[in-house]
Amino acid sequence: MITSLSRLPLLSFIELSCGNNEILREHKEESIEDLRSTASELLYKYQGIINPSGLETLLMDKEDRLKVQYRLSICKVLRIMIGIGAHDEVNVILKGMGYNETDPGMMIKRIDRMNAEAEYLKYRIDDNVQEIKKRTADEVRASFDKEIAFLMTYFKMNIDVNIVSAGVYANMLHQADK
Repeated sequence: MITSLSRLPLLSFIELSCGNNEILREHKEESIEDLRSTASELLYKYQGIINPSGLETLLMDKEDRLKVQYRLSICKVLRIMIGIGAHDEVNVILKGMGYNETDPGMMIKRIDRMNAEAEYLKYRIDDNVQEIKKRTADEVRASFDKEIAFLMTYFKMNIDVNIVSAGVYANMLHQADK
């Protein structure tokens, strides 16, 4: 399996950006999950080269997503604990989160509010992700075409997408951005 941007021709990287993870396959026994994971890692590395500050934003978004998932999981666990009558333990956990609910009815309301807030945040995050992922393969290719044309003009050189690696291209793009 291709695991390095330096081994991946730009043409193949463009296909990978369009969602074709099979580009990375070198042997038949490589699993789809391994291909997906490696593709994600390569796209992450590429973004890290061309736009380090944008990568930081991506990481913060992933952190926000994890926090929301944890909050939803905590709400589920607290609801189960209320269901089995572990009110004192739920009270301790809620106090640790900054809430002072002692009445079981108020605890349930607090947990429901926390759950609703987390669901709303999850919806907003998912909605933002869908906005980003709405680009079609043709739009991704057109975007790369514009970038390549710009770099060829900027560096006054021809970029052959079959020869130039994705790693070299990413570094050229970063240098042009500087």
